[in-house]
Amino acid sequence: MKKYKSLFAILTAVVLLCTLIACRQAPKTETVTQAVTNANGEIVTDKNGDPVTEEVEAVVVTDANGQPVTEIVTGSDGKAVTKVENGEYKNVTQAVTERVNVGGDSANAKNSGGNQNSGKKSSNKTTAKATTKKGATTKKKATTTKKGAIVKPAAPSTPKKAWTDKVKKDSLVLHWSSVKCTGYEVQYSDNGQTFSSLKKSTKATEIEVEGLISNTTYTFRIRAYNENKGGRSVSKWAKTSAKTAANKDKRKITFHVTLPVKGNIEDKLIIEVDGDKYEKEVNLDGSTVTIKTDEKYWGAVKFKGRLVKTKSSFSGETDKEVYSFSLSGNAIDIIEGEDD
Repeated sequence: MKKYKSLFAILTAVVLLCTLIACRQAPKTETVTQAVTNANGEIVTDKNGDPVTEEVEAVVVTDANGQPVTEIVTGSDGKAVTKVENGEYKNVTQAVTERVNVGGDSANAKNSGGNQNSGKKSSNKTTAKATTKKGATTKKKATTTKKGAIVKPAAPSTPKKAWTDKVKKDSLVLHWSSVKCTGYEVQYSDNGQTFSSLKKSTKATEIEVEGLISNTTYTFRIRAYNENKGGRSVSKWAKTSAKTAANKDKRKITFHVTLPVKGNIEDKLIIEVDGDKYEKEVNLDGSTVTIKTDEKYWGAVKFKGRLVKTKSSFSGETDKEVYSFSLSGNAIDIIEGEDD
């Protein structure tokens, strides 16, 4: 009997020893995919705006049923990061992990990038965010920043207003309200549709614009931008318009008028300027005719050109010595230039 009691005691000790060894073994790890964050804890995105991810060795948190616990990935603004899947926007989720480095000493443990750590301090920064899930103990989500990853800057605010002053016949001063940004882009247009660059980059909030044409309406637009090695982000455009002052010199006006093609029939061209009338007999053959006023006029004057028989007409305003326009049905093209 004593022999059997001794054998039973030995077996019990062996079972307890095995249990103790099993309890001391490191928990099982898995390779999971997690979002990469920068040093500020912000989600790193690619050129398409999708979160950058990497595979890490970690212990996955499970609920009471043994199912992995997941959480919604959020950006620096606290809002959920989304992606397009099957034509619908869906929240980006990832597994909740307890830790990244598991088991063994620092010379043998795997770092968050999945590479063997040589015992030296890792250059990848690791941050942790506490989360709580129903049915699970509070754990920490491990996120990492890849070395050298640069995030495209956020777009700045749009300047609240833009305006002009000191408007002359060939120049003006353009102003706009200041916002926090890297710099500003400034463009202009003399037709309100096609814009050209006035300043590709400036940190000022006012510039003097020179070389303008008198008695002409210009549209200016300004937007702010932020820029770093990750790219450039811009605000919406702030716009304003201004008409330059008219030339006040007293001068005679020479009109160049392009006639329509109407079978070479005869017609009469009449140009009325500030109440004065000038006439000329013409043939409608597509040629260009010239009428010069006898009187001199000050500043910007209104005029009207018309054909008596075909009733084609054009009205305008000019402060120039030379003005060219076309009469072809009701379609009018206007061209301003210098006398030659």
